[in-house]
Amino acid sequence: MDIYTGIDELIVYARNNLLLDDLDVCYVRNEILALLGLDSYKAGNPDEDKIDGMTDPDALMTEFTDACVFAKILTKKEVPAVTKRILTAMSLPVSKVNDMYADLGGKGSPRADRFLADYVKASGFGKGGNPAFVEEVTDDGLTVASKGEGKEELAPLYLAIDELVYYAENNLLLDAYDVDAAKRAIADLIGLDSYAQQEEIDYDKVDALDRPDLLVIALKDAANAAGLMTGDDAYITIDRIMGALSLLPSEINDLFDNLTAKKATDFLYDYSVKNYYIKKTALESNIRFKSDYTKGGLEITINKARPEYADARSAAHGNTPAGGYPKCTICPENEGFDGTGKCALRTVTMELGGEEWFWQYSPYGYLGKHGIAVSKAHSPMKVTDNTVVQLMDFVDRFPHFFIGCNAALPGAGGSVLSHNHYQGGEEILPMHKAKGAVKLVYPKYPLADIEVLDWYDSVIRVTSQSRLVISEIERDIRNGWENHTDRKLGIVAEDKDGRHNAVSETMRKIGNGRYCLDIILRSNVTSEEYPDGVFHTHPEFQALKKEPNGLLEAQGLFILPGRLEEQINELNACLVNKTALPASLSEFKQMHKEIVKENGKEMSKVEAGIYIKAEIGSVCERILENIAVFKSADETAEFLTGLGTFEIN
Repeated sequence: MDIYTGIDELIVYARNNLLLDDLDVCYVRNEILALLGLDSYKAGNPDEDKIDGMTDPDALMTEFTDACVFAKILTKKEVPAVTKRILTAMSLPVSKVNDMYADLGGKGSPRADRFLADYVKASGFGKGGNPAFVEEVTDDGLTVASKGEGKEELAPLYLAIDELVYYAENNLLLDAYDVDAAKRAIADLIGLDSYAQQEEIDYDKVDALDRPDLLVIALKDAANAAGLMTGDDAYITIDRIMGALSLLPSEINDLFDNLTAKKATDFLYDYSVKNYYIKKTALESNIRFKSDYTKGGLEITINKARPEYADARSAAHGNTPAGGYPKCTICPENEGFDGTGKCALRTVTMELGGEEWFWQYSPYGYLGKHGIAVSKAHSPMKVTDNTVVQLMDFVDRFPHFFIGCNAALPGAGGSVLSHNHYQGGEEILPMHKAKGAVKLVYPKYPLADIEVLDWYDSVIRVTSQSRLVISEIERDIRNGWENHTDRKLGIVAEDKDGRHNAVSETMRKIGNGRYCLDIILRSNVTSEEYPDGVFHTHPEFQALKKEPNGLLEAQGLFILPGRLEEQINELNACLVNKTALPASLSEFKQMHKEIVKENGKEMSKVEAGIYIKAEIGSVCERILENIAVFKSADETAEFLTGLGTFEIN
C-alpha cells in the first residue's frame, strides 16, 4: 500500500464512520503526518468501495501500519501507540460525542445507545493508549480519566500540565469532558507515560492570564528537566500541544459564523493570541513609531519576528516549505501542519467573488489585527476584473477592516506571488488620511468621486456607493496603466523581460456605505542605472530596506527588518561619541552624514535617538518617491486624461 493512499483511506473511513467534518480534514491529515514523522503529502488513490462497508477500524489500521513498518516509517514496537493516536486524531472530541448522545435521548434511548455503541466500535475507544489514562463508557457517554498513578519526581511537570490545561478551559473553550483527554494528548506529545493530578494549581495566577507565555515556559522547563523536551524540538512540541488544546477548525468556523462581523473578527484574533499562534508578547517588543517630521505622518515599524528577504527570488524561496508540502506558507493545508509551525493556526472560510477563500491572522502582526484573505486554490497572484469584486465582498462583510492586494509583479511588493491573496487589518493607515490634490470626473458616472491623492507615490482614489461604478472605473484605470509606456519617464509597459506595469489596490468602507478604492500604480521595470528596479528603493537607501516595498509601505506603514535594532544602536553610539562608522555600518554613511549636517556633531544619546528616527522617516519618504511612477499629482492626472475617459473637474 502506498502510504499517502493509506492516509487518504483513513480519512475516508473517518468521514464515513467518525463524523469527520470536511473543515477538519486537512487538520486531521496533518496530525497523522506528524505522528508518522512525515513532512510531505501528495494525494493518493483510495479505494472508497473497500472502505464503504467498514464499521471497525482494525483491518484498515493493520493494513496501513504494516505498510508503514515495511516502509520503515514505524517500528513494530511503535505500532500500538501510533494506531491509538491516529484513531484518536480522527475521532470527535469526547464532549462532542457526549453532546450527540444526549441530543439523541441519552442512556436508555435505543437510538442513542446504538449511536454510542457504533461510535465506540468505529473509533476503537477503550482499546490501548497511554497507560496513565483509561477510556470508559459511562451513563453520560464517553470519558477519559487519569489513573492517578504519578511519580513524585515528576510533580513539577504534572503541575505545569494541569495549569496549562486549566488555562485552556478558561481561554480556549476546552470542554470539561475533554480535560483529561487534553492532558493525555500533552503526555503523548512529550513522551510521558505517567500522570497524577496536582493539588497546588495557582488558580489566581492562571485566571489572570490572557496569553499562555508563562505557562508554556513552565511546561518547557519542567519537561526539559525530566529529559522529555529538549533543544529545537521544544518549539515544535509546544506548537503541537497548543494545537491539541485548541478547538477544531470546524468548531472555530461555527462560532465565527454565529457572531456579528466585528465580534467575529475580534473572537478569532483573541483566540489566535490565546492559543499562542500569534505570539503577542514578542510582537509587543517590536519597535514602532510615528514619524511626525514627515508630510504624511508615516508609521515606522521594526519587525523582529519576520525574516528579511533582500530580493523577490529569495522572498519566493523563503515562502516555500522545504518538503514541497504545503505548496506555500499560506496554502490551506498549513492549518495544523507542524512542518511550518502552524498546528495552532485556525482559519475561517468565506466566499469572495463566487470563489472559496479563507481568512487567517498573520503571526507577524504588521498592524492592528493584521490578517490575510487567501484563495483556497493555489493559483498565482493576479489582479483581474474579479479582484475589485472580491475586495468589495470582503468589506461588505467586514466593514471595519481595510483589505488590499499587492501588484502581481516580482520586485513590486508581493512576496508570495505563487498564491493569490489579500491582506488587511483594523487600522487606518497614513495614506488613508491623504487628501485629494487633483479632482477628476468620469463623464459616464459623474457622481463618482475621483481624485489623485496628495501622496508620495502615484495613487488614484475612487469613491462611490455603486459596485458597478467602482468596477468599471477600476477596469479603465487598470487596463490603461498596464498598457502605458512613457520612455521619457522610464515607464515601459512590456519588453523582452515581460510585462512591467501593474496595480496595487486597497478597499475600505467609508461614510454612507460608500466604497473607497485606492489604486496605486506600480512598475518593476529595470535599467542599467537601477538593476534592482527603476521604481524600487534606490541603492543609497537600501541600508534601511532592501526588500521590495509592498502594499503596506505604499500606504505609509514601513515594515523594516529586525537587524535595524542593533544597527540603530551602533549608529547612535557613533553619533554620541563622534567616532567613525565601522565597516559593518558602511551602508549608513549617507544617513550619518545627513544627521550631522542637520543637527551638528554635539548630541546626547536621547537626542541622537530622536535625530535617527527623524532621518529614518525622511529616508522612508524618499523611498516612496522612488517607487512613484509619476513624480507629481499633475503627471498622474495627465495619465488619466490621456486615457480619454477622464476629465479634470
